[in-house]
Amino acid sequence: MRPHVRLRILLLATCAAFPALLSACGDERSPGSDSAVEAPPPSVNPELGVDPATVTTRAPVVKRLLILALDGATWDLLDPVLERGGAPTMAGLIERGVRAELITLEPTVSPAIWTTIATGFLPDQHGILGFDGVPGATMTTLPNARMRKKKTFWNILSDFGVTTGTLGWWASWPADPLCDGSFLVSDRVPYTRMEASIGRGALDDDDVFPPSLLDTLAPLVEKPNDLSPAVARDWLGMDDEERERFLLDPEYRMGRFLPEFKFAYQSDLSTRKMAVAAYDHLPVQVLSVYFTGIDTVSHLFWHFTFPEEFPNQPVAAAQAARYGAVIPKYYEQVDRWLGEILATLGDDTTVLIVSDHGFGGTGNLPWSGGHGRLTPGAPIAPRGLLVLSGPGIVDGPVRLDRAHVLDVAPTILRLMGLPEADDMVGRPLESALVPAAREELPNVASFEVIGHLRRPPPPRVDPSGDAERMERLRALGYIR
Repeated sequence: MRPHVRLRILLLATCAAFPALLSACGDERSPGSDSAVEAPPPSVNPELGVDPATVTTRAPVVKRLLILALDGATWDLLDPVLERGGAPTMAGLIERGVRAELITLEPTVSPAIWTTIATGFLPDQHGILGFDGVPGATMTTLPNARMRKKKTFWNILSDFGVTTGTLGWWASWPADPLCDGSFLVSDRVPYTRMEASIGRGALDDDDVFPPSLLDTLAPLVEKPNDLSPAVARDWLGMDDEERERFLLDPEYRMGRFLPEFKFAYQSDLSTRKMAVAAYDHLPVQVLSVYFTGIDTVSHLFWHFTFPEEFPNQPVAAAQAARYGAVIPKYYEQVDRWLGEILATLGDDTTVLIVSDHGFGGTGNLPWSGGHGRLTPGAPIAPRGLLVLSGPGIVDGPVRLDRAHVLDVAPTILRLMGLPEADDMVGRPLESALVPAAREELPNVASFEVIGHLRRPPPPRVDPSGDAERMERLRALGYIR
């Protein structure tokens, strides 16, 4: 019997025998040589499941990996920005690396797709199906990490002692415990201070791991009403008096695009600041940063950028001139933030840029940009984008013929020296990787039974922290 088949049988037996949820993670291990590390005969610790040290791995082909997660980013808008020189950091990465259109899921609901990107499993397998935390229930709570049935790439890497830092990822609250040297800033953090600005919410230990980071990060979370005069002027054409009136308006329901802008921009600005501060405190091997703003402005400013797509709802020329550059400006701003993060991480960082879906016009207001059936008139499952560049990636420019959101997590694991898992639906994008990263390793049956065994408890319904985000999702047309 082949070794990986024996291991698979043992893993399945372990899954049945030891379903306990543990909070410990794998011991940190020193990097090995460039060749595969032969594992000793598999052994099972009755408290920890299969010992990660028994799995055949190899040294990572990357020193550091930055994952930039851009909700709603599309080549249809990024390419024109690149052509006029508006995103020089991304342009250099693309020229030296790999790009692809990324096949997504249908329906294109962000919590489900981002969890697929993080796990390599389909929504009915990982358990995050949409914006409703409890399928079939009244919309009172958003999906959270306790509802997730599968490990994310940061959970798996942690089991093998690879340090990770993750910021803002959908359904990452409450923050999972990870191995020493890692951190997780959940998707609740940028919104908690925002809720506090209207008299609700405060950061607590569930929001961040380790909780000791709270004192460092809390002052960096920007309030929406702290939007700078420069951004209000340069992006929205507001003088100081207009800005003051704008910031006093708390209303952002029903697609009112200006109030919603301040939430998205300040949320992403908070994330950028926290990413650099947290990395300075804990310089992890894999840093993942999620930005929401491209999706937000694409939903609400599309008709200003592409007024010709709305013949039945004409856009005033003055408004198109004033707000038409907001969407491309956001791509340019994300490129600047990317450059700032890379300046902290160093030039030898490998970069993976990924979006969950693309975008298109709906022909309707107020949600003039959309994706999928939630926004009638929008394209169904428009493709996202993928960029891979740096050490461990083939020299570019290269275009991949095919890439899927399911393939992202297995590709991350392969770059960090881990084998494939038989139960994962996705597979590594080997054509994007250098030969050393394609080295064949014995598959494991499942990472779910290696190291930290995950069995989430019943969903913890805590709508108190979700009410404000529910209103924001209504503003974007995701829920009614």
